[in-house]
Amino acid sequence: MRSAGFPCRLAGCERAFQVTDQTSMDALKAASAARTVHEVQDHDYHHVRLSDERPAAPYFRSKAKPDTGAAKGSSR
Repeated sequence: MRSAGFPCRLAGCERAFQVTDQTSMDALKAASAARTVHEVQDHDYHHVRLSDERPAAPYFRSKAKPDTGAAKGSSR
């Protein structure tokens, strides 16, 4: 059974790669890199990002903020 962490993306593989320090971005990157190494070496799997995947970004706006014309120097 898979546990928390980054699971191997190959169906049927039960490996998961733990983030050792939940407050560390370096630990997050290390777990992701370890998963990638496992997938390539053990399964010859090379993940390809789908064209419709958006990069993870906090506070991502799906719509542009409407222009109210209230900005300084607006000549409407």
